[in-house]
Amino acid sequence: MSFFIRKGGDGAKNYSAGGRKRKVAHSDKHAQAKKRAKDDEEIDSEGSDIEGRGDAGYESEEDNETPEEKRLRLAKLYLAEVERELSERKGETGDVAKGVEERLKEDVEGEKGKLRKEFSTNLLTLSSDEVKYWGDKNHKLAVTCVVISPDSTRVYSASKDAGIVVWDLNTGARLFRVAGGRKGQESYHQGHCNTVLALAVSSDGKYLASGDMDKMIHIWETDAMKRIHTFKGHRDAVSGLVFRRGTHTLYSSSFDRSVKIWSVDERAYVETLFGHQDMICAVDCGARERCVTAGGRDGTARVWKIVEESQLVFNGPQSSIDCIRLLNEEHWVTAGEDGHLAVWGIHKKKPLAIVQHSHGVDSSNQDPNWISALATMHNTDTVVTGSRDGWVRVWQVGEGFRSIKEVHKVEVAGFVNSLAISKCGGWVVAGVGQEHRLGRWWSDKTAKNKVVVIKVPEIMKVPEIMEVPEIGPE
Repeated sequence: MSFFIRKGGDGAKNYSAGGRKRKVAHSDKHAQAKKRAKDDEEIDSEGSDIEGRGDAGYESEEDNETPEEKRLRLAKLYLAEVERELSERKGETGDVAKGVEERLKEDVEGEKGKLRKEFSTNLLTLSSDEVKYWGDKNHKLAVTCVVISPDSTRVYSASKDAGIVVWDLNTGARLFRVAGGRKGQESYHQGHCNTVLALAVSSDGKYLASGDMDKMIHIWETDAMKRIHTFKGHRDAVSGLVFRRGTHTLYSSSFDRSVKIWSVDERAYVETLFGHQDMICAVDCGARERCVTAGGRDGTARVWKIVEESQLVFNGPQSSIDCIRLLNEEHWVTAGEDGHLAVWGIHKKKPLAIVQHSHGVDSSNQDPNWISALATMHNTDTVVTGSRDGWVRVWQVGEGFRSIKEVHKVEVAGFVNSLAISKCGGWVVAGVGQEHRLGRWWSDKTAKNKVVVIKVPEIMKVPEIMEVPEIGPE
């Protein structure tokens, strides 16, 4: 049985039993012919849905162009956009031609999933002096998830007390607050009424998605933080959310061991993916029509190829995979309860590089510290992890994605439940608390339930990889 379940299907609704046709008498046929002729006479020009349209019969030049002409037109538009962006960045035209060549090589490597720009060295200057703590009355309990807007101007945070807060990343001002409700208020409360475990923002910054332990996914318009829709369908807590880059297609993972795909534009459910044998703890997605998931204690990471309706299963020596983030379209990083940190590639079923006990061990029982938060910067060598050992650690992925090493760490007290790196590379944001986001089995009273913001000093701006236009024949 396929693991893809599509909504809809008429089943036997349109089935005609027996398949036999009723014989029609000659008189009936004559009457039906007369009725059709009369109906045809009654149709006038005003009833036509074509007559009177201003664009009826209109054809643009693009409609008549050949596939070769379309390729040429799109290529010219793409090159013009690259030249304009490089000219604005450099402020001169002398090196634009060379910059275009380098940029095109980067874009091709990015599309192939092989791009690894060196950026982690910029984070070597992070210090405790740059750490700021932002608190709010709607985050009285542990902060469970944070996400940064694509334009690097806002931070969205959520917590165990079901509140959502929108922050100005540059000033720390609170732009919007959505208070959490109580159990039993789900039918009329504007926000969530249980712990929010996941946040995701679309690549154009228009929509925010939030998922909670009550199995619900709320969709918000970010301009005014107005809730516009609620998706229901999961049978357990929503553990992860991500928008496919460049679209409003939303992927959600759940403790019910399934991944669901939703269309925010259509306010519609699309399909469900099955395959994991335990609770799915995290999901991530790039620009391609596929996603990667972490299967918790089933010990697998999976790549779901949506179009092909297939999945790739990746096993390793780890006992649990709780976090997963893409490095590029063909490489990703995982971390988990057993303290491992691993780099994977699409062409090998085992990790390309792995570090055990990456955040040390508990001094009381020698158990490895659980890596509870993981963030990467797309198309770079940068990985950031958090646990409960009091440090946020920066890692560098080596050449060919075959090594990973710690290069820096910043002191942050408490349980680091979520991490995010801004798209511009200028900020690292963490959601911390006195407890782990999934339970209360540990408690650190010396920690704060706040959003931690770390500014990266003297940042070298990372050029954004442009979407390569589709130039093949239709």
